[in-house]
Amino acid sequence: MALKEDKDDEFVPKESRKLIKKVNHAGMLSVPTFGLSSGGISLLGNTRPFVGRCCYICAPQSWGLLFHNYLPLLGFRNAILVTEKQTRYRGWLARRLCYILFLAERKVYPDVPPLQHTIIDSPRVQDAVKENIADTTESDQKSPCNVENVIGILHQIQASISPLFLRITGWILLKVFNRVFVNLQVHRGQVEMLRKAREEYDGPFVFFPVHKSRLDYLLVTFVLLCHSIRVPYIICGEDARLPFLRTLLQRLGGIFTPPLVHGTAMSPGKNLCKTLLNSYVEKLLKAQQSLVVYLEDPVPSCGHPSCTGLEWLAGVFSAFHHHSIPNAVLIPVGVSYDRVVENNSFEQMGTRGTTIFGAVCWILRFLLKRYGCVRVDFGQPFSLKDYVENDGIHFRPPAVPLQRILLPYILGYSSDSVFCEKSQDWLVNGEGWTQLDKRHQTLVADLGKHLIHNARCCSAIMSTAILASLLLHKHPQGAFLPTLAKDFCWLMNEVLARHFDVGFAGKLQDIVLRALFLLRDSVLIRSFSQSNIIVIPKTTSKAVQELSLYSNTILPVFVCEAVAASALNSLLKEAAKYITDLDSNLEVVISQEELICKTVQLCHLLPSEVLLLPPCQSVYQFSQEAVDKLTYCEILEESESGEQACDVWQRWFTKELTWKVTGDIDDCDSDCEEEIVKRYFKLGRSSESHAFFLFLCSLLQSLLKAYEMAAGLLNKASFPIEESQLVLRMFDLIQAQVQDHPGSAALHLVNSAVKTFKELGVFKVEAGVREPLLELSETFQQLDSGLKLQQYIQQFC
Repeated sequence: MALKEDKDDEFVPKESRKLIKKVNHAGMLSVPTFGLSSGGISLLGNTRPFVGRCCYICAPQSWGLLFHNYLPLLGFRNAILVTEKQTRYRGWLARRLCYILFLAERKVYPDVPPLQHTIIDSPRVQDAVKENIADTTESDQKSPCNVENVIGILHQIQASISPLFLRITGWILLKVFNRVFVNLQVHRGQVEMLRKAREEYDGPFVFFPVHKSRLDYLLVTFVLLCHSIRVPYIICGEDARLPFLRTLLQRLGGIFTPPLVHGTAMSPGKNLCKTLLNSYVEKLLKAQQSLVVYLEDPVPSCGHPSCTGLEWLAGVFSAFHHHSIPNAVLIPVGVSYDRVVENNSFEQMGTRGTTIFGAVCWILRFLLKRYGCVRVDFGQPFSLKDYVENDGIHFRPPAVPLQRILLPYILGYSSDSVFCEKSQDWLVNGEGWTQLDKRHQTLVADLGKHLIHNARCCSAIMSTAILASLLLHKHPQGAFLPTLAKDFCWLMNEVLARHFDVGFAGKLQDIVLRALFLLRDSVLIRSFSQSNIIVIPKTTSKAVQELSLYSNTILPVFVCEAVAASALNSLLKEAAKYITDLDSNLEVVISQEELICKTVQLCHLLPSEVLLLPPCQSVYQFSQEAVDKLTYCEILEESESGEQACDVWQRWFTKELTWKVTGDIDDCDSDCEEEIVKRYFKLGRSSESHAFFLFLCSLLQSLLKAYEMAAGLLNKASFPIEESQLVLRMFDLIQAQVQDHPGSAALHLVNSAVKTFKELGVFKVEAGVREPLLELSETFQQLDSGLKLQQYIQQFC
């Protein structure tokens, strides 16, 4: 499954090749400097994992239906590498017009006929019109619910896919992508699964990509067009409301919601707009049209489930539940960039008030830069019908509020609810969920989390993500280039060992130098001699923000071990308080039960978008797997002082399900009286395991440090205060005092801390004029309670 390249130097941009030649000419980057043989080494062989398989627990029939052993062997193709070989023609003219010939041969499916009269005459829309006319006090001419205004709203919603415009846009994108990207890699086996899914399933395709850039809207459409797969309609978010981009997307199937839908207050026309949107999408699905839905908020590195995206998923489920469509094929999509198009996360959020001049400047900046490689991964399609039929087969522990789970531990008490699941009622409190009952709302919310989890798992890890992770979490003070290259190879192998793929191939020195070139604005490169080059990460807020943006993409790979390592660090800190003789050779022994309990507590404290557990996995199972992975990594070893025992699954069932071997078959009453043999661990002795332990602990430091500082600032805010104002106030204070952890001064981290504190019961919500007001609860009006919260979070830092 090796990544095929047409040329050895194709993978490295021209600027990086110039840098390599310049450095090699100076004698500073010889092959022995990297510790390689004279011919170099290839990083990847035939052992690359085939990512994107669906869950065998939640969709068992889909899991074994489309996958075949030959699919991983098909390899990759560069979607923007188009020559005369991809066309039916040969010769000089075919080489000059290969882009036009290639796109002319792509199959473009016909658009749906006009749906305006069908939607207006539907009973659902008619009922919404009558209901809103009865509620409004305006005249019929000014009412937002008369027929003329309904037609006007439909004109804003309706999109079209013009075959001619689609091919012209494809030609332009081929030109642009070949200028700004090195390659755009797509796995042939994943594309083959899409084609087989069209033959196996009778239902429309619904794609659920991760959302990392505005370019995602065009990228998925372009890849599907190049492979003659039906181009989908796109549910566009707020970040697509830019000049030129909105006009372009509307001709390519972009569906934009009217401004009335985005209002916070319920207006007479808001319910009608939502009804028209749902009816329009339902008619598209009924006509077997594909759809693209983004389930994440358009903020890089956040990954927070979007209530709007879940409402669209609820519309797809509602169409299936009411038998408007026989089935739906759900496809998670992973998109990975060496370098994102937006300069930073704030540029992506700042979509309001963008002028045409600003959009033109943004396009020019985009065309003048180089962004490395792009990778698009299509997860294995699975059936919505299969998921719904198997939804009730796996056990779900009871869900309780976070306040009931963690607040007793924070205040110094114990809790029996620690192994329960954390309730997330905020996911199902949106206004677009009213068409579903409570059980179906929970099903859709779990399905949304599962789709985001699958999309993350099939997203490739790029070279810039690995290098940024090393500079932030392993070498924050800098490292020599040979050491950095050695650690780069080590971390890449750790990623591959966890069944995640990487989005690069080639020689080690080329890949490291290319990643350094793409991150050149965030690092300093100094040469002390011709054989010693040191790479130092910059400490400015912009540089740390950029490195954190790329480093966060590697967190899903190690999140299991990172949570367990932080919990282990907490127990080691607690044990260190009781060690008086530091020179003694004492070994700290930790019980498995205590470590799992501490890991479960940290899982509840972390926001759901960090863990994003699928519904088929409980937090206790995740914690037990995390502790087991620490033993696989040799960070923990079995202690000889404790008795050896097998790992126990789901601790709360062990008393009833623990059996012993006995020769007397009548002695059945004594089986449950056998004591559970406990496991004890101690730290591994190797220096490599210690370094890996520190690396894992560092992955969550920025988030936990932001939580800790936010807890310490509770007494510096004047209450009551609006939530948005509180987030900005805390963000300014954290920016002023952060020194050792500059990555903690991020707006989305502070926002996450405030939301977690609301779930913990730190705040109580009161009615406000524009938005709800936050007031400290009676428990946390006492200074010692806030100090206990800060100390509780600090133990994991």
